[in-house]
Amino acid sequence: MGRVRRGLLGVALIAGVVVVAGCGSSSNNADDLAKGKQQFTQLCGGCHMLGDAGTQGQVGPNLDDSFGAARQAGFKSNGMKQLVEQWISLAQPPMPRNLVSGQDAANIAAYVASVAGTQPASQPREIPQPPDPQARPVKFRT
Repeated sequence: MGRVRRGLLGVALIAGVVVVAGCGSSSNNADDLAKGKQQFTQLCGGCHMLGDAGTQGQVGPNLDDSFGAARQAGFKSNGMKQLVEQWISLAQPPMPRNLVSGQDAANIAAYVASVAGTQPASQPREIPQPPDPQARPVKFRT
């Protein structure tokens, strides 16, 4: 009987840990799109154009145009979010690296990934195709 009680206690303990962990992770890891939009507009909109945010920046890339082709090609928002988070941490001048970090970066990235390239006026840029490994190299005469 002691063995059965320990087993049930173990199952109850594991179930409790799963419930508590599940509750904590969903609230801590949930991206706040409204906050991401607000932060994007304040911190990024001076340089980046994004139709949904109403920003007209001309220094950095137009994010609607940049993501339009990827969206048409079927890229998922999660992959786009990861890309934006990488751009934030690995930025090149004039964009400062790690302008935001942590949940703020996740919020901005999730917001951009959810709206970039969805505007009807977006001019999708062509996605370059990788070179065909079967193609013969071109030889130039010198």
